[in-house]
Amino acid sequence: MIPDSIVQLLQTGVSVMVGTRDASLMPECTRAWGIHVGTDRGTVTVLLAESIAGKTLDNLRENGMIAVTCTRPTDHITCQLKGKVRSMKSVNSAQQKMSRQWHHEFVAELKAIGVPSALGEAWIVEPTVAVEMAVTDVFDQTPGPGAGKRIAR
Repeated sequence: MIPDSIVQLLQTGVSVMVGTRDASLMPECTRAWGIHVGTDRGTVTVLLAESIAGKTLDNLRENGMIAVTCTRPTDHITCQLKGKVRSMKSVNSAQQKMSRQWHHEFVAELKAIGVPSALGEAWIVEPTVAVEMAVTDVFDQTPGPGAGKRIAR
């Protein structure tokens, strides 16, 4: 389901933002601390820190609807994945390791656009919750004439 180009994008140091909404349609957004595409290419797992993602996690428990937007800082290539939560579990040691690798790559992306390494390195949050989602839609959100175009369903 998730096209090769998006899988490749998600394997770089992309900025990962998770969007949700509550029952009154009030939006909520938080940063994720890593992303992993499942071997089936129809699921994605994002890693969240409960200390800063409390409302997001509440929304996910309430309705399970999730949107994940990923942008590579060096070229602004952006995608959005929409879907439904399949599970929410404590982060395991392999996921912690993946998050650290993602953070290293994210800091390299930030450094490439002029953000001092010390700033990126200081911005470390250990994720505590792994949210697996079943992807229902994939959109190109790269700024320009194709932004908003559905590229997979």
